[in-house]
Amino acid sequence: MSAERKAVDQTVDALSKMIRAHAGGLELIDLSADGVVTVKYTGMCAGCQYRPVTTAGSVRPALLAVAGVTDVVVLGTRISAEAEARLAQELAPYAVQARVTRIVQRSAWSDS
Repeated sequence: MSAERKAVDQTVDALSKMIRAHAGGLELIDLSADGVVTVKYTGMCAGCQYRPVTTAGSVRPALLAVAGVTDVVVLGTRISAEAEARLAQELAPYAVQARVTRIVQRSAWSDS
């Protein structure tokens, strides 16, 4: 397993642990050769109307912080890139993305 694949696996696992508080999870579907990560929500999160907020505030920033990851595709979401960018912009003053990324990285590194 490559170091990049291991880092993505650990990050998805750490995100999934956080999402379990909502009786859901996150599953890694694919990591392409060009760095595109494909994931899907599981459990209660699979049908949750707040998936776009979780994606913009937690999942996408944490995965994009992994070296080699170029994009994140979340299966089953129906939100435009523009709408997700607006969500991320609205969350920016609260530093949600940065805090979640730090928490997930610490959790992923501690599992190494």
